[in-house]
Amino acid sequence: MNLLKTTFVITLLVFLSLQLTAFAAEFRVDPYLTKKFTLNGAGNLHVETSGSAFSVTGASGNSVVVDMYVKLDGKEMETENAAVKKELENYTINISQSGNTISLIVKRKNHSMRSKINLSFKIQVPKEMSSKFQSSGGSIAIAGLKGNQDIATSGGSITVLNSEGNLKTRSSGGSFRVENFIGGVEVQTSGGSTKVDGLTGDLIVGSSGGSVNLAAIRGSINVNSSGGSIKAELSSVEKSLSMKSSGGSITAIVPKGLGMNLDLSGGRVNSSLSNFDGEIKKDRILGKINGGGIPVTMHSSGGSINLEFN
Repeated sequence: MNLLKTTFVITLLVFLSLQLTAFAAEFRVDPYLTKKFTLNGAGNLHVETSGSAFSVTGASGNSVVVDMYVKLDGKEMETENAAVKKELENYTINISQSGNTISLIVKRKNHSMRSKINLSFKIQVPKEMSSKFQSSGGSIAIAGLKGNQDIATSGGSITVLNSEGNLKTRSSGGSFRVENFIGGVEVQTSGGSTKVDGLTGDLIVGSSGGSVNLAAIRGSINVNSSGGSIKAELSSVEKSLSMKSSGGSITAIVPKGLGMNLDLSGGRVNSSLSNFDGEIKKDRILGKINGGGIPVTMHSSGGSINLEFN
């Protein structure tokens, strides 16, 4: 092995070692506070927060485990001390159970005072759990759930992985990402990117800004954007595909041979069509491909329209 290859391998091994060490260290830290509850049947998680990060994971059984982590000046704190206790006095923290509803209320009492602590929560719940979030900041991550999820936030990222049910999100900022979801998804965002990769169900996206990237969706797609590009790379199109933007380009990559009714318009429309019957202009394509069938609508007030085939 020559010197260049040897150096590369050593560098890669060091990098992986550091990544694994950091990953392990994140989960070696004991929670500052733990609370446990038992449910009788499918439950509901209700969260109100003014800035804390939340991670919710589905598991077998009927138990709910809430772990609270505290960072003081960036350092993880595992046990109570005077400095943390003083900072926590500026928070209202209520972790409680009422029937099959688990409530987490985490709010700062005085937002004008600079807080030296950061709070985050890791919550293990039954897989069938539904949730409702009201957040003014902080990331929210959900994985492995089969209930209905309703998330409203004025900031912070939203991530939903390997779940099913119905998902509804409203965000004033922060990115949104869904992977491997079964069920209906509705997204309303005033800013931040939207990424959906792996969805069996219908999708509705309303965006005032930020890019929209879609892949591997089996269901109807309806995207309306006031700005930012839209791209859909689809291995199949089974229902309607509608993507509209007041500005920014729109690109759809779809399988060859589909019967589609095309209604495309924009600053410039680009596509290589075969077996097409209809009207083709520089800024508009209207007609049927392969005899017609699935309605495909792509409109942009100023950006380009690109329809490609794989």
